[in-house]
Amino acid sequence: MINVGDFARGLIKSVWLRVPSWRSLKYTGCSNTYLFLPINGAGLGHLTRSLAVARRLQQQKPDAKIVFLTTSIGVTLVHRAGFVCHHVTPAALLDESPAAWNQLFFKSIEAVLELHRPGMLVFDGTAPYLGLQRIMRLYTSIRYVWIKRGLYKVGVDQEKLQGYIELFDNIIAPGELSELRSFNEEADTKVRRVAPIALLDKEDLLERSTARRMLRLSQDRPCAYVQLGAGNINGIADMQNAVIKHLQRRGVEVVLGQSPIALKPEPNLNADSVIVDYPNSRYFSAFDFSILAGGYNSVCEAVMLGLPSLFVPNMSTGADDQLRRVEMATNFGPYKVLTDVNDRQLDLAIDSFLGEHVKSCYQGRNGAEDAARLLCEIR
Repeated sequence: MINVGDFARGLIKSVWLRVPSWRSLKYTGCSNTYLFLPINGAGLGHLTRSLAVARRLQQQKPDAKIVFLTTSIGVTLVHRAGFVCHHVTPAALLDESPAAWNQLFFKSIEAVLELHRPGMLVFDGTAPYLGLQRIMRLYTSIRYVWIKRGLYKVGVDQEKLQGYIELFDNIIAPGELSELRSFNEEADTKVRRVAPIALLDKEDLLERSTARRMLRLSQDRPCAYVQLGAGNINGIADMQNAVIKHLQRRGVEVVLGQSPIALKPEPNLNADSVIVDYPNSRYFSAFDFSILAGGYNSVCEAVMLGLPSLFVPNMSTGADDQLRRVEMATNFGPYKVLTDVNDRQLDLAIDSFLGEHVKSCYQGRNGAEDAARLLCEIR
């Protein structure tokens, strides 16, 4: 039996997606203007990946005009990176219906299109919301590109995901660290695979002694960096404090990385130093090892920049398979996984990091370079 309510909602959605907009009828975009649209939830993953690509695009094409529109509450980080950035309040922070928020989202994108006239829209998010889908159906002269990383959890609807892919002109797929497939193997399709993406390269890091001076650390004591997430999905304070105290009992100085977008930041008086900066990875040379969450950017940065790490995957994410990602990272040397934080396992990891001095064997390139090049080539 047909559910009348579901049928009516589906009909309304279908009609709304296709309702004409007079602005779209006369729209002409500039081929040299790029609109990046990272849709962030609890963290900075999509925003950081977009910034990594935009930064290389600016280097490769200095005359390009690059504009951002984001739902991330890290909007000021984009301004600090030197890009114009517009903001839409994320749905999770508004007490409105999904329909009302998508209306807001649609109007916000349309206003940015009217102001900047981009010829290409580069989306980075888990899935395109209805407000964006309506834009894509109406503004057909724009080239739509999805920077879509993989490693979705098993329960994610693959048929629906494929439907989203069909909406875009091109897909740029940043790989995971241990994928065996050639990054050029799908070059004849709309899906273009690139190596894992990180915001910084090794040459962007501060020199070790300089980084330690800036963080007010000893030059000769062992030091660890701890960053277990923004805390916007699951509370991390208790586990974080337990890890910090255990490290200090072992004679290790601790630098805590606090997210600049934590919704309810709590002052930490236990760590020897606290960084509330972006990107924190520029300080990586100061540390002997780190204890990190299993998000895409954290894992890729640690491995690609050569920082030995103990990964504590967040098992409460909606679609991102952090456990699988961190398990793959262990193929590259000084990287370990801990799903149950306890003193014995922490001691084993600390002994290994301070005693073995194994270096990362990752030799891949930063996929942000190739992603930017692909954007330049798409017509």
